[in-house]
Amino acid sequence: MKRFIPTIVLVVLCIGAFWYASANSFFKKEEESENASKPLVSVQTDDVTAIRIKEGGIEFAKKDGQWTMTKPSALPLDTTSVDGWLAVFSSLTQDGEVDPNPADLAPFGLKDPATEYEVTLKDGSKRTVQIGSPLPIYGHHYAKLKDAPNVYKVSDSQVTSLQKTVLDFMNKSPVKLTYNEVADVQLTWKGVNKSLHKNDASKSATESDWKLDGNQNLKGSDVVPMLDKMLYMTTDKQVRPASEISLNTPDFKMEFKSNKDGKETTVLYLGKIENDDVWIVRQQDAWAYAIPAATVQDMFDAVKMPEASTAQ
Repeated sequence: MKRFIPTIVLVVLCIGAFWYASANSFFKKEEESENASKPLVSVQTDDVTAIRIKEGGIEFAKKDGQWTMTKPSALPLDTTSVDGWLAVFSSLTQDGEVDPNPADLAPFGLKDPATEYEVTLKDGSKRTVQIGSPLPIYGHHYAKLKDAPNVYKVSDSQVTSLQKTVLDFMNKSPVKLTYNEVADVQLTWKGVNKSLHKNDASKSATESDWKLDGNQNLKGSDVVPMLDKMLYMTTDKQVRPASEISLNTPDFKMEFKSNKDGKETTVLYLGKIENDDVWIVRQQDAWAYAIPAATVQDMFDAVKMPEASTAQ
């Protein structure tokens, strides 16, 4: 019996070690490590020459280093939003394989998925990610590469980051000016005129004094909030071709004179009221932007002497 005691002790120690490891989730941690997030696609963003988003029929093409929207139409583009989307796509990860070779993709919502993201590379090859149904457990969707059978799970946060509309990529501001180069502003809204003039065009907006309507002195710090309302107007609607807007008798005019290195340029914006919006067009531009009439009114009303200055 004595010669079996070491063996019995060893067995007891092994059982104890197994129980301790299980109690502390050591095996679970090893399993989680095996299922840790891994790359779903392998793409260098500089190699991408085209993007296709199936939902919404959105497509982009890159030429001479510049992105343009080719579908649904060549809308004015916020290129930073395209670069941001591409950064998300190129860093997609999967949190585990669900099925290496399913006989039927329908249970995963991947038989003919409505959600599909595709990039084309310089060599003509494509990388297409298909998104299927949500998993029964909250937090993930089924996903796969179009040219491979494996079905994976990807996090909802990544899926949400890829779900964009045309408006998400569109440049939403009609005004395109460098802030501190603005030297003179002429405004007309519903027949009423206002003006701002920078006294020293060589200085920044805050450093220079200004004149309101040609005779009232303003500090630069008082003018900055007014310029903010003019330069940072944005739309929440898709732009329209400028040719669709009748501007023979505009309801709104905004003329900027800017000064850069002693050279003065003039830019004119015209607007027409339609329902609750003012459709604003930069002269000789191809697009009209819908700005709420209430926003235009608020901007126009802001061009005035500050209350503290008025009281003096």
